[in-house]
Amino acid sequence: MEVRFLGPDDAEELVKIRLEGLQTDPDAFGSTYEEAMQVSMEEWRQRLSQGESGDSGYFGAFVKGELAGIIGFFRHRGLKARHKASIVSMYVREAYRGTGVAKALMQAELAYLKERGDIDTVQLAVVTTNPAAIRLYEKMGFLPYGLEKRALKNGDQYFDESHMYILL
Repeated sequence: MEVRFLGPDDAEELVKIRLEGLQTDPDAFGSTYEEAMQVSMEEWRQRLSQGESGDSGYFGAFVKGELAGIIGFFRHRGLKARHKASIVSMYVREAYRGTGVAKALMQAELAYLKERGDIDTVQLAVVTTNPAAIRLYEKMGFLPYGLEKRALKNGDQYFDESHMYILL
């Protein structure tokens, strides 16, 4: 398995796996498949062209050349909050779940954020209906700091989110 920072040349594969995740696990994400379809490939290439010093980005895990999973981050913008980053868009294809891909992605992203030297707190939100993800995050050292009731709504169904953090 190879885990690496994704660049503009990876845009098509990133979009493909992101759309797959939004279709297979729609309750786990804040955006919808329909919203994601509105983002042009050019915009994705632009997002991925910041390079490793940018304030947002994605890592991908490749198994035998196939993109098996992704994890994204963004740095908070305000001067008093720039020491924090949020993890977003964690998704592992079903065939690769339970194989260590998610752990490898999280380890790579946390190592990268720590190595930057200007980020010391990482946050994430996870729907409470995903106990496997919560267990992984806890094993990685994340601690809960809040529960947001009805954080997401899909149709008539609400989903609570556990907010978690780790200090680097």
